Amino acid sequence: MQYPKNTLAFIRCITGKGKIYTSHGKIEINESDALLLRFDNILKYKAESPIWSYRWTNFCTDSCDFELNKCKQYPITEYEEKIFDNILLYGNSDIDNSYTNALFVEYYFSVTAKSALDGITTQTKVKNRQVDDMCAFISQKVYSKLTVDELSAFFQITPRRLHQIFSSELGISPKQYILKKKMEEGYRLIVQTSMPICKISDLLCFSSQYHFTYDYKKFFNQTPMQTRNLESSLNGDT
Repeated sequence: MQYPKNTLAFIRCITGKGKIYTSHGKIEINESDALLLRFDNILKYKAESPIWSYRWTNFCTDSCDFELNKCKQYPITEYEEKIFDNILLYGNSDIDNSYTNALFVEYYFSVTAKSALDGITTQTKVKNRQVDDMCAFISQKVYSKLTVDELSAFFQITPRRLHQIFSSELGISPKQYILKKKMEEGYRLIVQTSMPICKISDLLCFSSQYHFTYDYKKFFNQTPMQTRNLESSLNGDT
C-alpha cells in the first residue's frame, strides 16, 4: 500500500520491546513507550523480546508540531483504549480519510498530550499544584476570552514565569493549552448539539467563525462542518 509523503507512523509498545530501523538510525522501543516518526523513513523493525505487542497507527498531517524520532514513556489509560477502539471501528472503513486521520491524531494526543495535561496517573501527574489550579481555572473559563496576561495576573506571576511553568510541567505553552481546551469544548458542542457553528464560535469567544474554523481545522485536520456531517452519518442521521 502506498502512503502519502506526509504520513506519520505512531508506534505504541504495549508489552515487550522492539527495535525500529530508520534512515536516521535504529531506535529501541520498550513497554509503555510511544514513538512518532515519518513512515517513509522506516526501513524495517523486529522484536527484541519473546513477545512484542504494539499498536501501529498511520495518519497524514501537514502540521510540524510533532516531536519525531524520540521514544517517551506514557501510561496506558482507559481514555487511550477508547480512542483506539474508535480507530479499529472506523479506520478500515470507507469513511472519509479526513475523519480517520482526525481519529489517529486524537489517538496520538490521547497518549501524549492528554496524559501530560490531565495527570491521569502518577507517572505523568503534574507535580506542580499550581499548574493543577491553573488548568482547572482555564477549564472554568473556556467560555471566556481568557488571555495569558489575565491568567498570569490572576495567579500573580509574570507571563514569562507562567510560560516556564507550563513548558516545564506540561510541555505546552499556556496559550496552546487555552486553545486546546476551547477546541475540545468546540468538538463536544459540534457532535453533541445541533447548535450552529457561528453560535459555538461566539460562545467560545472567537473573533469570528472564520477564526474558529481555521483553528479547528488546524487542530483536528477537518472543518467543524465536516465533523458534524461525519458524526451524523456514523449515527445514521438523515
